Amino acid sequence: MTHLTRSPLHRAALYLSALLLALWTLVPLCWLVSMSLMAPGELVDRPGHLYPHTPTGASYLQLLRPPDGRTEDAPRGRTLLVRRGWINSLLVAVPVMVLTVLIALPLGYALGRLHFRFRSALLLGLVATRAYPPISVLVPLSAVFVRTGLQGSLVGLIIADLTLTIPLVAWIMSGLFASLPRNMERAARVDGLTRWQTFWRVMLPMAAPGVASCAVIAFLVCWNEFTFSWILAAGSPAQTFPPTVAGAAATELATISVMGLIPPGLLALLFQRHIRRLDIVTPLG
Repeated sequence: MTHLTRSPLHRAALYLSALLLALWTLVPLCWLVSMSLMAPGELVDRPGHLYPHTPTGASYLQLLRPPDGRTEDAPRGRTLLVRRGWINSLLVAVPVMVLTVLIALPLGYALGRLHFRFRSALLLGLVATRAYPPISVLVPLSAVFVRTGLQGSLVGLIIADLTLTIPLVAWIMSGLFASLPRNMERAARVDGLTRWQTFWRVMLPMAAPGVASCAVIAFLVCWNEFTFSWILAAGSPAQTFPPTVAGAAATELATISVMGLIPPGLLALLFQRHIRRLDIVTPLG
């Protein structure tokens, strides 16, 4: 196995796979950025071109320009809608990420390390939550939100999105905690630490890369969530970013898409140091 790993053929295949993966990931991003910097007329030029001949940041300036109270024209009104949706998505995704980690970590630890009655049924229930589409729970959620006054509110969207992220993250973290070595946990208990102290001082630092990855996953699930925002907050001040993309022109769509990539990209950069250690603390196979 060591000989194969060091062979030139193996290295060439590895580098080629990495190159293809990089192209698969970066080419669409580069094309989005290129489209966002084109003037509207360049997108329909014949023959077409892959880069802007006269780069312009007008579409970005339009989105970032502070409001002046003039919303009577459609482009200006859409600009305000997109900007408000971008901010609303942050106001929803960040609390959802934090609450998901705080709730799902103890749950994942209990499911991964402890043995108790109905544990298998609870795990099966968590997996089953990923089997049905979010739209299937919209009717009961809408009825509850209308009666409680949460319809069209950020708090309502946070609660709705938690129904997606908590089962997913708890299921992932249960597998991660189950894969961690038990010797250190046993040693901590022998030294007199309580179950909670063992979790906080021993298990959580060991699982830090997985926690960072799950935080990013929870943020991305909430940031990209379309159905709940479209149905539960459409037309209200609480509408988030994804529904505002619908109906945008090509250049505007590219600009909005690039703006939508900024928060997830910054979050990935913030947690990359922990995420890169995930393969070290998690046994493979």
